[in-house]
Amino acid sequence: MTVPRWISFLAIALFLAAAVTLGLLWSRGTLRHPSEDARGGGAPAACAPLNPNGPPPADCPQVRQPTERNP
Repeated sequence: MTVPRWISFLAIALFLAAAVTLGLLWSRGTLRHPSEDARGGGAPAACAPLNPNGPPPADCPQVRQPTERNP
């Protein structure tokens, strides 16, 4: 029993289409895990106050006063 030639071409075309689709999705960041995204991590643990109504800890970068820069 022989396999018709068009079935092998169809298999190759589907494989290439899947590879191109996965490549495009990966390049746009759609297939990445949320833990790989630095923007979605939220505030570091040092900035999370123990009391939600209180000020953040002193080692939080947002608490530090800006320093004067020399021109």
